[in-house]
Amino acid sequence: MDKLEKIKKGMELLRAGKESELADYLSDLKEDPLVLSLLEVSIATYRAVPHEAIRKGVKLLPMVAGELELARFLFNQLGWAYRMMGEMDTAENYFLRAYEISEEIGDRHSADVARLNLLHNKFFRAEYEPLYRELREFKPLNISLSQQAKYLLGVLEIIRGKPDRSLEIFNSLLDSEGSTLFKLALLEMKGLATRMAGKPDVALRLLLDSAQGYLDSKATYASFPCAKALEISRLTGIELPSRELVDKCVALAEKGSWGEKAAALEITALLNKDTGKAAEGLLEAARSYYRAYQPLEAFLTGLNAAYLSWRANTSTFPEALRFLGPLAPLHPGIKQDPLLGDFLTRLEPFLRYESPEDEPRGIKACLIDGFKVFVDGQEVPISTWRRKRAVRALTYLLLSPKHRISCDHLFYLLWPNSTYDGRTRQWLYVVVNTIRKSLGKPHLLVKKHDFYQLEDTVTDMEELEDLVRRAEATRDPAEREELLTRAKDIAGEELLPEILDDHYVEEHREYYKRLKKRLSGE
Repeated sequence: MDKLEKIKKGMELLRAGKESELADYLSDLKEDPLVLSLLEVSIATYRAVPHEAIRKGVKLLPMVAGELELARFLFNQLGWAYRMMGEMDTAENYFLRAYEISEEIGDRHSADVARLNLLHNKFFRAEYEPLYRELREFKPLNISLSQQAKYLLGVLEIIRGKPDRSLEIFNSLLDSEGSTLFKLALLEMKGLATRMAGKPDVALRLLLDSAQGYLDSKATYASFPCAKALEISRLTGIELPSRELVDKCVALAEKGSWGEKAAALEITALLNKDTGKAAEGLLEAARSYYRAYQPLEAFLTGLNAAYLSWRANTSTFPEALRFLGPLAPLHPGIKQDPLLGDFLTRLEPFLRYESPEDEPRGIKACLIDGFKVFVDGQEVPISTWRRKRAVRALTYLLLSPKHRISCDHLFYLLWPNSTYDGRTRQWLYVVVNTIRKSLGKPHLLVKKHDFYQLEDTVTDMEELEDLVRRAEATRDPAEREELLTRAKDIAGEELLPEILDDHYVEEHREYYKRLKKRLSGE
């Protein structure tokens, strides 16, 4: 039995729930420490403990450098772990490496798997137009991979304003073989496409069938179709789903990821009879969806927040407009929605207008060609900070997509050889407290659940990324050229040139290089 087969056997025991046998198997593998360590990384990923998978996996990279198949396996595991953490840039780096190895050794199936992972990353980052083009050319040999690609294509047709095409795709997939969870995902998106096609009552039934199916499978994702069903109920007055089903979806969501918890926030907001309070809650849910890399849900929920706040004439309305501004050009098909499409069309002039602020608020960080940080327009002298780990922690938070890192992972980045426990947790608190004091605005660095997160923060790196994404999404040549010109003005030579020999920074440098290639059309 070769090394990969040993890993596969361990994972089969895990998936079968044979914990006792798995423990004995892991004990026997102590004679092969590399296989044992790789299996532990895979187990951590499977159990949704991504920080542990990353902590162990990164240390194994030098050990698999000469073994292509083991390296490919580890790259995929790290890609999935970083994706769970919301680190899409770094996840993309590892999926690309897995793809390159698969191409090098001529493994077509593994190359297709890696490429599909990369395509999913594009979807989570709302890079819809490049994704649409690539999906139409993607022809995997494996039926399951082909079905997943078609599913993504169906969702993109909704975003492009072609719900009839979406329904054709989803119906054909529902008629074919597939797992239970995949069928439930199809029902959910068929429900959304049916809403866009002007049949809210039918859409509501499909979404509730999907939610009930997820509940029967004890899947935390049940909150997603449940939230979509409640949107229809709130906007049309169609009878609400049963409260028992809704309560079960919310309770189960608390065990899920940030995406499921965002859906639970949306559900709670939609049940609030006070229109103003509902709008406020919906905007919070939309922001949570956005941080969880659910851009379609973020946009729909934010649009609902804008609509309800407009009706209630509350201060949430301008906040919702600011939130929707960068997302609106990426979701043109939502203007076809019979429920909120007309409202979105009326909003468009306000969404396109970018009013310059007299005084910039919050954190503005320059990461390209030099590290500078400004708070409310005033530069913060980073070089004078005595605690260098505080500088590194702030750097990691600024680089991290959505400026959010789990507490345990941030600890690992700062102290890779120590264990995060009751005693060492204080070290991280001291670092965080130093950042808060040095910024002069403690509220700009908050702790939410198990994450540290910077609020009201923008960097030149994400401004560049947003301009490139919008340029790729527009079909207007003049607008595209204008966006690319603005992006080129921001782009420079190197990301954080002052910081050397830092694995986390290096991973983001790799992404920055690819971003510059997209900017130049390569």
